[in-house]
Amino acid sequence: MTPVKRSKRQKKRTSLVLLVRGMMLAAGLLPYRAAAAIGSLLGRIAYRLLPKERGRALENLRAVFPDRDERWVRGTARQVFRHLGIGLFETLAMDRMRLGTEVVIDGMERLEAALARGKGVVYVTGHIGTWELMAAAVAQTHPVSVIAAPLKPEPMNDMVVALRERLGVRTIVRSRPGAAKELIRVFRENRILGILIDQDTDVEGAFVDFMGRPAWTPTAAAQMAARFEAPVMYGYDLRLADGRHRVTMEGPLELVTSGSEKQDIIANTAMLTRLIVATILRNPEQWVWMHRRWRRRP
Repeated sequence: MTPVKRSKRQKKRTSLVLLVRGMMLAAGLLPYRAAAAIGSLLGRIAYRLLPKERGRALENLRAVFPDRDERWVRGTARQVFRHLGIGLFETLAMDRMRLGTEVVIDGMERLEAALARGKGVVYVTGHIGTWELMAAAVAQTHPVSVIAAPLKPEPMNDMVVALRERLGVRTIVRSRPGAAKELIRVFRENRILGILIDQDTDVEGAFVDFMGRPAWTPTAAAQMAARFEAPVMYGYDLRLADGRHRVTMEGPLELVTSGSEKQDIIANTAMLTRLIVATILRNPEQWVWMHRRWRRRP
């Protein structure tokens, strides 16, 4: 990389960090709902200013919903960008959320039944609703750790990890020193391990059906459940029409145990993916359609 390109990249990263810090400051000064309103405006602007992401979202929506007309496709894509803009500011302001007011949880007794086994819990979810808000809400009453890829630039990663930590959510950063030991500690301490498995990332995985097409899917959740004999929960967050959030938990789930570890991991990953897909199809405006979900082929 030439010095000029390196300098431009550094300036871009510095600008991004300053932008996020500015948004965090604004989110901290504004009432919770006012921060969400600014996020909505930001999402609408992003829809217009990010042609690559907008095009990918439209393309994916057309492929998954071939019977829907173009007006619905474009309207849903706009809602997706608006939803993500709101979610960003909700995340930055989530230290002021109130359980029972802004966030309602269904199925807490199911999670407690899973924790009562004393082996930790593998909590599977996807990029639905405001997933960071869900982790923080659960962490108000139960110990939560999450597996996450490192964000770039590093100062932004540090800000996000610190925000989670303030709300009781520990972050296990993939590929970092000590990550493997921290994973083991999660199950020894009977904690909840949150894992998102609905994106194509460069981790160990398998091709399973995702909305009618094979997609590379992380198998970590099924692997952790098998290795530590931990119960598995599926949970998701959805923003309601009045701006509140509802977190829904299902489980403990019955996993496939045929005796073939490799086949079971793939089968259980496919089963968990079906739950995520069903939630997305019911609420398409609250998923990240601009993600390159089918970028690899089997």
